Amino acid sequence: MIRFSALLLLLTGSPVAWTVCLDPGHGGSDTGATGIYCTEKEANLDVAFMARSYLEQLDDCSEVAMTRLADQEVSLADRVAYANAGGYDRFISIHHNAFNGSVQGTETYCDSQGSPEDFALRDVTHPFLVNAFDYYDRGVKTAGFYVLKYTAMPAILGEASFLDYVTAWNESWRFNTRWMDHDGREGWAYCAGLCRDQSSPFTPDWQSRVVDNSYPDFSTHGPGPWSSGSFGSPFGPDYSWLTVAAETDSAQWKPYMPLSGWYQVSLWWVGGSNRVTSARVTVRHDQGEEVFTVDQTQGGEEWYSLGVFPFHEGSFGCVIMSTSGCQPGRVMVADAVRFMVSPTGIGEAPGSRTGPSLLVSPNPAVSSVIISPLGMPGTTGISIYDASGRLVATLSDQPNQEGFVWVPDRTGPGVYFAVARSGETRISSKFVVLGI
Repeated sequence: MIRFSALLLLLTGSPVAWTVCLDPGHGGSDTGATGIYCTEKEANLDVAFMARSYLEQLDDCSEVAMTRLADQEVSLADRVAYANAGGYDRFISIHHNAFNGSVQGTETYCDSQGSPEDFALRDVTHPFLVNAFDYYDRGVKTAGFYVLKYTAMPAILGEASFLDYVTAWNESWRFNTRWMDHDGREGWAYCAGLCRDQSSPFTPDWQSRVVDNSYPDFSTHGPGPWSSGSFGSPFGPDYSWLTVAAETDSAQWKPYMPLSGWYQVSLWWVGGSNRVTSARVTVRHDQGEEVFTVDQTQGGEEWYSLGVFPFHEGSFGCVIMSTSGCQPGRVMVADAVRFMVSPTGIGEAPGSRTGPSLLVSPNPAVSSVIISPLGMPGTTGISIYDASGRLVATLSDQPNQEGFVWVPDRTGPGVYFAVARSGETRISSKFVVLGI
């Protein structure tokens, strides 16, 4: 996150800061591989933003740059020049393959004449990319790609899947619909590889999401106009702001939730004496909505928790900040919202509504699943079914402090359903196992 500098981290004894440049391949008239439902340039950009969302949660990652932020054509020379001018520590070029519609798999490249650091970054990232989709492992490879050959820092190029694949499923449809958080899993894999490469003390949870004002999942509504500012310590490169007028303006953060569950929602803004004192913030979640008033003259430049709320898998929830009721002439700042998975859920904050639910917490980097019944104190067991409805496991042991633990060592990756019963109450939750 840009708000931390390398010098500050060194002085405080925290891990040495590092930077990365993400390179979403193709763009503009250069579509790259073409699928029935989306093009490579679209998939590459979606994955890059997801990787950035995870990377910007790291205290030791001091800057995340991107060679393009929209559907624009950027030459190979300009991509390399941008990365070299920024002096970034690592370079990740994000691509997806194509052949004849019947080939699928994952491969990761570094330069044929690369340094030991190039090979190390490739080798540590590749297993995470393979686990993201559990497709055929086509191995680590070398090539003389322009962006690998001429970048001044260790660089890799990932081909996580074949976008034109249509034999057993349609890969472009999975990206277009964000099927089972398709772009999120790949973005997390790049982040995890970089964390391992840089010996980062923390890897973000796959389920936790950040939506910054510079992301596609952020939008503004109303007459505006909105401007960009970088005063203070914004989350990411900047923040959006406007001067309150008579007509109502609003900003919206609309994340894609990878799994249904309880998430702690927090705001980030840069405060100031001219800020609004009564920004109207609405959290729309799976069981309704809660409304808060936020004074932006106080605090700021750190996460401000609004509470813990239930969200359904997909893009059904959102956070809206409105100027309604604010004094004209003052400034409202819209920066970032974090949705962090909560292991506890009910009762952790005002505004959370009661009701039984299941919080299922798989992590794509490990082989176990934690299932936590919320609001069901009489739960004595959990049944696990596969996508065809076949019972594959019954968990009857007393749960540990976090919940029931299932190790799917005999069933393999796939879609599963956890079912809990307590008296006449029966609830279920869908979840995904990425790798064993």
